[in-house]
Amino acid sequence: MISISATSRQPSREPWTMDRLVRARANALRHAIDSSTSLSYSSHLQSYLTFCKLHDFSIEPTIDTLSFYVVYMSHHIKPSSVETYLSGICHELQSLYPNVCSARKHYLVTRTLAGCKRLYNSPVVRKAPLDVDHIWHALSYYPPTSHDNRLFCALLVSSFGALYRLGEIIWPDNTNT
Repeated sequence: MISISATSRQPSREPWTMDRLVRARANALRHAIDSSTSLSYSSHLQSYLTFCKLHDFSIEPTIDTLSFYVVYMSHHIKPSSVETYLSGICHELQSLYPNVCSARKHYLVTRTLAGCKRLYNSPVVRKAPLDVDHIWHALSYYPPTSHDNRLFCALLVSSFGALYRLGEIIWPDNTNT
């Protein structure tokens, strides 16, 4: 047994009850992921549960069930999104089915996902980058008649050269995430 020295500089603290420890841990675990991630994971789980119900499968995530889910969903959404869905499903079901993560990492599931990525992925489509003509057009469209226009033009011109092709000059569409 470990003895605590009388000269220890540790502050004196009261012990917690087991109930309080369990509640505090549950609260910490609930906050382990961001609320927007939690919403997404819940949606991913609903997708999996719907798939199982449609195909009359048990909801227990087996290697076969997950690989069939990958094939089915890859016909409806991007396979890279299916990969994200699998992460959410694992996170949501691991407390009920501890083997879900090992089933997710199984060779059959990973190879099925790799095959679907080759079969169904679409090429990356990007917007054309800004060029100097776009900047001149914006400057003429927003004349320096107000403080907001001046500020916007200053941000645009300075970020064009310094932060080109970085997303640091924009504000997200959803500020709640």
